[in-house]
Amino acid sequence: MRLGVFLLFLVPVCSWALICRQVRGRMKQIDASNGQVYAVDFTGNVFTRRSDSWARVPGNLRHVTVGATGVWGAGRDQVLYRQVDGSWAILAGELTQVDAGGDQILVGVDRRNDVFCSNKMAAVSAANHNSPRYKVIRGKMKYYSCGPRTCWGVNPAGQVFCRLNVRPMSCTGTHWRKVGGRFLMVEVGTDGAVYGIDRRGRVFRRIGICHCKPEGRRWVKVHFLRRSFRHVSVDLGIMWLVERNGNILRCR
Repeated sequence: MRLGVFLLFLVPVCSWALICRQVRGRMKQIDASNGQVYAVDFTGNVFTRRSDSWARVPGNLRHVTVGATGVWGAGRDQVLYRQVDGSWAILAGELTQVDAGGDQILVGVDRRNDVFCSNKMAAVSAANHNSPRYKVIRGKMKYYSCGPRTCWGVNPAGQVFCRLNVRPMSCTGTHWRKVGGRFLMVEVGTDGAVYGIDRRGRVFRRIGICHCKPEGRRWVKVHFLRRSFRHVSVDLGIMWLVERNGNILRCR
């Protein structure tokens, strides 16, 4: 497998470029936050990044997430799990995708594309099948991700929405604001940067995000040469990308 370091793309309009290298392994999904990286392969095996290699984590999941509220996962049977004292505890809820990247809140969607969240106190203290307690967010989303200030969702048609006024004690926020574009997923980084992958596997970054315009101004394509992606996650200035064939890129 090719492990060389190379300049993979340049976005002239933003005057920034990243140096990327291919990382050993093949994964289906990856999530990075607070200096930690977790991933799931195509058979559901779970891994975490330690130094320059993958370490196997016991368990089998369809989706894994790491954030300020810990490490969570959605099983193939929609069962929700959380790492408690080094092992997976079964928690309340039947979710297909979860995200712990917000300000100590937990969010997720179920197989009916209903959207749920747990406030800070409920998420942080959750440790058994009676917890956490959820609040329902009106709307239908197939993917939902949160950062320090906003959450972003992709509905079943691929349309993108920004959820405004999300707070640790009010995880539901107040309303949706529609954003242009059609995507498979949109992920919010720990610094609030927003990236998306469209149906052709192309990567985009949202620019113009600020306090006065939390949904940003427009998407800018991140140019890769002959590569198509299925998942992206960003933490501490490092972008982790999973190609459709499972190859992993680490860029900074």
